[in-house]
Amino acid sequence: MRGRGKSALGRAAQVIALVALPALGAEPAWVDARVTSTMQLFQQALVPGLPAAVTRVEPAYPFTVSAFTRFGALGSATLGGAFSGELSAWGRLGPLDNRLGDGDLTAAWVQFTRSHWRVRLGRQITLPGSSRYVRFDGATVGLTFDPIDVQVYGGWVALPRWSQVRGAVLAGFATDALVDPALLEAQNRAGQFTYGARLAARLPVGQLAVGFHEQRDAVGVAYRVVSADGAARPADWLTVGARLTFDLTALAISEARVFADVRTPWLPLAVDYSYQSPTLLLPSTSVLAAFGGLSWHELGAEATWRALQTLKLVGRAAAQLYEGDRPGGRGGLKLTWAPDVDQRLLLLAEAGRALVPPSGFTFARVGARGRLAETVWLSGDGALYVYDQPIRGHSYSLTGIASVEWAPFARVRGLLSATVMTTPYSAYELQGLARVVVELGTVAEGSTP
Repeated sequence: MRGRGKSALGRAAQVIALVALPALGAEPAWVDARVTSTMQLFQQALVPGLPAAVTRVEPAYPFTVSAFTRFGALGSATLGGAFSGELSAWGRLGPLDNRLGDGDLTAAWVQFTRSHWRVRLGRQITLPGSSRYVRFDGATVGLTFDPIDVQVYGGWVALPRWSQVRGAVLAGFATDALVDPALLEAQNRAGQFTYGARLAARLPVGQLAVGFHEQRDAVGVAYRVVSADGAARPADWLTVGARLTFDLTALAISEARVFADVRTPWLPLAVDYSYQSPTLLLPSTSVLAAFGGLSWHELGAEATWRALQTLKLVGRAAAQLYEGDRPGGRGGLKLTWAPDVDQRLLLLAEAGRALVPPSGFTFARVGARGRLAETVWLSGDGALYVYDQPIRGHSYSLTGIASVEWAPFARVRGLLSATVMTTPYSAYELQGLARVVVELGTVAEGSTP
């Protein structure tokens, strides 16, 4: 029995070697990896309950490490294809939000590609309709016959950090309605299953795609949308495109956009129309669904003017119409100047105005970034927001950020920064941050991953 066990392990190792080792003559395999460590130091004081309530102010000094690696072109002579994959995660140690630690596995997938088809297994991300993204544990299968590409996917929605039942706490105490079992069950986001498909085609002057996405839980359908998007370039100086997402549960448009980019040597111009219904952008059981607002239409234009290749002025203006026929709008100017050709110094100035019924605000921003030496950069940024109507008795917000970056080696970068701000929700806030980024390089370049 013991001898047969060793033989089986040996045969398994031979099979793995034949499948996983790069094939002779194939494209060189490559690995790209990065490790980032960040340490913050600040004081936090979350005060629940009635106005004038006090709480103990405690320092927070979380230490966060994130790691990312991706590989590709790992050929297999036995299977006649190539492997690629990605693994990324982060972890945090130190007191923050009443927790001593936290973490998340953001991606962990392996893909095999052969000829016209591909299969991806593991934790991955898809962009369904107007939802910003969905992370799920499952499989994706794709098939490409130029100019058509078909992709289908399915799996369980990954909620490693938000898998608890979504409740709410109001003013330091929970009401009976917020802890009602039926309400909590209706908001349970754990165990959701998702699936969808996307069909894309390349046309002589552009591309066109349609998609379907659905998420289900124990209660029923949490999210179901269809989407279509396309872009075309009928002339060298013109690009047009459109996007539409329709919620099949609410039977309403959740997002729509039409744009045209006109490129001229002297003044590039972009014109666009967009519509959004924030309450339909995410599943109703999402932790962010509570932040939805009124739907709105926007018609805007943006122009860019360059002078002497060192000065760029970007202006944008847009008219908005909110639900209930309430008008709004926004506009701004942004000026960037790089006085020297090698861009050792970059200056920025920006100002704008926004009217969001029933109020609005005006803002101004200035910033600069300069290189003191080949490996040292300094940067600073300040912003002021003035509100038409006071918020909690405050009429403005002021933020300032300063940082220094140092790259002592080709693949190592460090950063020290400090942030000071005063807002209607924080009379005074000071944060410090230290970060180190190490890039491990690629096998294709001859470095060690």
